Amino acid sequence: MFDYGGVLSQQPADEDVALLATVAGAPVQELMDRYWESRHAYDVADLDVAAYWQQVGRGLGRSYTDAEIAELSRADCSMWLRLQSGTVALVRDLAAAGVPLALLSNAPEDVAAAVSQLPELASFEHLIFSCELKTGKPDPACYQAALATLGASAGDVIFIDDRAENVAGAAALGMRSVQFTTSAAAREALTRQLGGPR
Repeated sequence: MFDYGGVLSQQPADEDVALLATVAGAPVQELMDRYWESRHAYDVADLDVAAYWQQVGRGLGRSYTDAEIAELSRADCSMWLRLQSGTVALVRDLAAAGVPLALLSNAPEDVAAAVSQLPELASFEHLIFSCELKTGKPDPACYQAALATLGASAGDVIFIDDRAENVAGAAALGMRSVQFTTSAAAREALTRQLGGPR
């Protein structure tokens, strides 16, 4: 079970963040401070897209029109669609070896919808997003809901995430967990744990 952001996808590129800041009408650092401040509530669907961006705007002393919110959402989604070729290759090799694959990502509805359309994710049997579960990593309820979706016990799953707290949360429930650093290191870790592709 793979995380998405920072594992399958690259972290947002500077130019993508700069574009989002331009659309938001704010300096990059100020925008990103406000962006992350309310992100968890957005990821678990406590805020919808309009409420999230208006909350970001309030922190910046701004208010956004519906058209501006739509543009902010488009720019936000595009930031997360640059994939890591090494991880995509790893996923392809695992699928070819018959390993069942799932995705568990903290993501709001608009980002989840964009990610779900990526052809590189076609080999995943399950795409599981926090916005659908109404809970996000590292909350134990998020992992438990994901396991229920998979029909698997924790010991059946290897979980890969770049964030230490998410890896620790999965490990606490009994999942074999790998903290992602690079695609090559993830491949080596899976080779050890799973006898996976080399």
